[in-house]
Amino acid sequence: MTKNLFKGLSVLLLGFMFSCDNTTADPINNTLNNPGGSGSSGGSTPTITGPRILHKIVANNETAEEFVTTGNILQKAIYKEDSGPNSFLIGNVTYTSGKISRVKVGQEVNGTTPANNLGYDFIITYDSSGKISYTTCVATLGTLTTYNSEYTYTYDGSGKMTKIVEKKKNGVDYTHFTNYNLTNTGDNITKVVMESGLTSNSGVPDMTSVLTSTFNFTAYDSKINPYTTLPKTFFVMWSLLHPLNFSLLSNNNLTNYNIQYQSTPTVNVGLTYLYDSMNYPISDQSQVKKYVYKAL
Repeated sequence: MTKNLFKGLSVLLLGFMFSCDNTTADPINNTLNNPGGSGSSGGSTPTITGPRILHKIVANNETAEEFVTTGNILQKAIYKEDSGPNSFLIGNVTYTSGKISRVKVGQEVNGTTPANNLGYDFIITYDSSGKISYTTCVATLGTLTTYNSEYTYTYDGSGKMTKIVEKKKNGVDYTHFTNYNLTNTGDNITKVVMESGLTSNSGVPDMTSVLTSTFNFTAYDSKINPYTTLPKTFFVMWSLLHPLNFSLLSNNNLTNYNIQYQSTPTVNVGLTYLYDSMNYPISDQSQVKKYVYKAL
C-alpha cells in the first residue's frame, strides 16, 4: 500500500469516517438531553464551564478517535480503522521548545505493529513568526522506505495558510507533486483544490499531467470546533494524509460539503450537531456520534 491509496477515493471515504462519523461516549454539558448537567449515565461527570480539550469521539458506542493529552499537550492521537476490531492508526507527537516538531503515524493491530506497517514520519520546521514553513515526510512500508516528500507552505497577509506544495522523491530524483490550494472565508477553510501530477527529475511540475480533486466545504455553523482545542499543527499533518480533514482546521463546525474528483458527479453531505451551553458540540442530532471533553 502507498500514500497514493490514501489520496484515492476509498481513503477519502475513510477520512470521512474519521472526521464526520466519530464521537464520544457520554456527552458533557448535554443540557438539552440531560438537564441536570451530568455528562455520564451514572451522573458522575461534572459540567465543564471553563477551558477544555477534546478527549474522545464515539460513534455507535465505540471509540473512533481518542486524543491522549497531559494538560493541553497532545501526546498521541488514536484512530480506529475499519479493517478490524483491534486495528488502529496511531499518531505520536514530539515537541521541541514547546512546538510540535515531529508527527509519526503508524499502524497497530492487536496491540503490536504489523510487519507490513504503513508509516509516515513528518519532521516540521517553523519560520521566525512561528508558522509552519517546511516539512519532510518519510513514508515506509514495513522496514522499506517507499518515498520521501518535501512540503513548503504559503500564507496570505493575515497569516492564513493558502497553499501547500508537496514534492515527492524516489532516491535522489523528484517524481511527483501535489498542490493543496486552500480558500479561506473568515476563519474557516471553504475549499481545497488538490492538483497532482508528475515532475522532472529536478522537481519541475508537468502541468499537462494534472489530476484534480476539489473539496468544497460549503457551510459551517457559528459554534466552536472541538478540534481547535488541540494543536493545529497535528491536524495539518493529518490532513496531508486525509485531505477531507482540512476542515478540522476551521474555527467552526462543518455542516455541508461535497467532493469532486475530475469529472465525477458530486454528492452533498450534510452534518448536524447538538451543543452544550458553552457552544461546543456534544453529539450529532441522532446522538449516534458523541464528543467527550476533559477540563483543563
